[in-house]
Amino acid sequence: MAKINHNNYLDVVDNVWTSAKEKGIMHINSEEQSFNGEKFIIKGRDLINFGTCGYLGLEMHPDLIFNSMELTKKFGTQLSMSRAYIRPTYIQELEELMSQIFDGNKVICYTSTSNAHISVIATIIKSDDLIILDQQVHFSVQFPCKNMKLQGTEVKMVRHSNYEMLEEMIRENYNKYKRIWYMADGVYSMHGDLPDTTILKKLLDKYPKLHLYFDDAHGMGWDGKNGAGYIYNRLGVSERIVIISTLAKGFGCVGGTAIFADPEMYRRTDIFGGPLSYSHPLSPANVGAAIASAKIHLSNDIYKYQSELKELMNYMNMRLKEKNLTNISSPDSPIYFIGSGLNKVTRNFVHRILEEGIYVNTATFPVVPNDKSGLRFTLTCHNTKADIDLFTDAMAYHLPKAIEEEGDSVERVYAEFGYHFQKNENNSLVESTNNSNLVVEEYTTIHDINAADWDLMFKDRGNITHSGMQAMEEIFSNNEKPEENWSFHYIIVKDKVGKIVLATFFTGAIYKDDMLAQENVSKQIEEVRKSIPYYLCSKTLAMGSLFCEGDFIYLDVEHPEWRNSVNHLFDYVSKVKKDINATVVIFRDFEEGNALSQIIEDEGYAKIRMPNTNVIKNPKWETTDELMELIKSRKKRDNIKQHAIRHLDKFDIKIKNQITDEEATQYFDLFENVKNANYSFNFFQYPQKMAKVLSKYEEWEFIEISLKENNQVVAVIFGHIGDDHYCPLIVGLDYDYIDTHHIYKQAMFQMVKRGNDLNKKVTYLGLTADFEKQKYLALTIPTWAYLKVDETYNLELIESYSNI
Repeated sequence: MAKINHNNYLDVVDNVWTSAKEKGIMHINSEEQSFNGEKFIIKGRDLINFGTCGYLGLEMHPDLIFNSMELTKKFGTQLSMSRAYIRPTYIQELEELMSQIFDGNKVICYTSTSNAHISVIATIIKSDDLIILDQQVHFSVQFPCKNMKLQGTEVKMVRHSNYEMLEEMIRENYNKYKRIWYMADGVYSMHGDLPDTTILKKLLDKYPKLHLYFDDAHGMGWDGKNGAGYIYNRLGVSERIVIISTLAKGFGCVGGTAIFADPEMYRRTDIFGGPLSYSHPLSPANVGAAIASAKIHLSNDIYKYQSELKELMNYMNMRLKEKNLTNISSPDSPIYFIGSGLNKVTRNFVHRILEEGIYVNTATFPVVPNDKSGLRFTLTCHNTKADIDLFTDAMAYHLPKAIEEEGDSVERVYAEFGYHFQKNENNSLVESTNNSNLVVEEYTTIHDINAADWDLMFKDRGNITHSGMQAMEEIFSNNEKPEENWSFHYIIVKDKVGKIVLATFFTGAIYKDDMLAQENVSKQIEEVRKSIPYYLCSKTLAMGSLFCEGDFIYLDVEHPEWRNSVNHLFDYVSKVKKDINATVVIFRDFEEGNALSQIIEDEGYAKIRMPNTNVIKNPKWETTDELMELIKSRKKRDNIKQHAIRHLDKFDIKIKNQITDEEATQYFDLFENVKNANYSFNFFQYPQKMAKVLSKYEEWEFIEISLKENNQVVAVIFGHIGDDHYCPLIVGLDYDYIDTHHIYKQAMFQMVKRGNDLNKKVTYLGLTADFEKQKYLALTIPTWAYLKVDETYNLELIESYSNI
């Protein structure tokens, strides 16, 4: 089968962040001509800085600036050669000072923390090691681990700070590997939460093969003796603990550091540590500043700066508590996250704070779950208590207003983040302006819906006619396997005189979360499913179903109440999701520019690429010669002639409506061949009774393709016949004849021919095999879905498979 266009994790990031950029809350250009750490100038206005990571404010320290300039004067702007040849005196001095900060342990300095990870992980990890990544460990750690997979190192992932899961994974793999590395952050950069070092100490004692690898970039400077960082202060380094830290952030300059207690790890990394040897060393300007910062860290001055920041942190924690803001961060770190819920609420909230003259960061999906986005900010010694008062007052005022303005419930959002909203005269909310007179009808079976009404809307949208839905409900009910039983949920919204404004249906089912992943990823995951059948699967509420494709929503956009009807739709989806315990919601299939697209995105859904759909708007032809005349490309004509038309006399073609039990089994087996060979759109197998059930419905037919030479049935097409369309939904093939008789190409020809013979205006050729269908003049239409997940672990784990 031909390839399809796959959704890519980076496409989701691109779409979400581009939207945030367009809203003016990310990728902002500042305009200041000088900077003292306190304010940015954005669009001509001064904004108080609550967004940078220079926690101790050392980047503006006169000693760092002076020494940066002095070393530049002495050594120029760079030394353009690898340190494998020469390690200049200033880098030697810096590394000796950094070693003193870490109690004499060996230190290597890099141009960045990311380069440090690339260097160290590639050097110290072996193919007989196991890497276990915390779900939220920084991308700069995850990236080199992907490369380690290519060298044969096993890489797994545990849910964020889930130490029970970590220990279970250690136990399961303990005898398989020489060493097990748990890789995590010392301070997590999004929510400002901290690892439980007490539990990790116990695990180290319990499992001698366990090693710890920490990115403590956000812990450096503001915590611990000599400002050595949060992790070093609690765990130190040893032969089983490696810490990667930074010269940036709290340290006040640029660069990364690797701290070793194991002399052999240090030696191997120092001799050839990847980018340590093949890229430039730190510039004299950076090293000059770092040397000055190191000397401050080795003096009592560091404790003065730490104390100043700690006082500000205590004050901020007090104010956040007083204002009952949805802070989910640790009180012991200078990184804060104020939960605001949906992406659209967060964009509104952040925009309001920017308008108040305060710069903050935005945290949205896929970095955090769709419904749990928020405002992220940092606290530095550049801030004052007056800044904190102004900021917390602004957040307390604007958060509930942003939530209400975007149509969400303040009580719901606060509860989502573990808070109870306390209403008072200062945060009284605007009453809902939804005075809609719409009537919402909810159903759980198509049998309760008037057939004429339903078909008026959906009769020519594939196999979702009233009769088609009856067949679907029958197929996916009363089966033994959980994944073969779906729940059906219909919503019809009418105005006060009974006119339908909106109608659609959803199905609740167990989905494979890798449904749209690359084929090689799904193949790996399917290997795991042989022993864990529902590995990386989620209960999903999806518009439409996996037994149909097309436009699943009727919406009268000319009706004055259509937007209110959409609000009712979202309320309905939220209710059904809760009722069936779904953790994923999907709206599909939308063409570009659909009226609902932006509305769904604003509701917190991430836009993802679906496989293209292919549609033939049938030009009528009587003979194959007439068909060839319609196809302008000689190459396409020749291909069809060679692989399909030339072999027509080898096949018997039968159209059947009623089939025997034996035929039903045979047809299903042929379909199963295709399903088992195709991972490009990965979903659970349909129930075996499918063919037999469909034969009961007059809208369905079966095109049986058999060989004249031996009467062997080699292909079958399950087709749904609509008033003005033909929908060949399912294809079954005997793969023994794929190459010798080109039976897939023959099946494609017969689909097109049947739509033409039935004199239908449109033939829906479905997903996959775009190139093959384009030969027959099919229009290939890009489609999109919109995804919302309760948490991102499964998505991140699937992404981690992509480099194997």
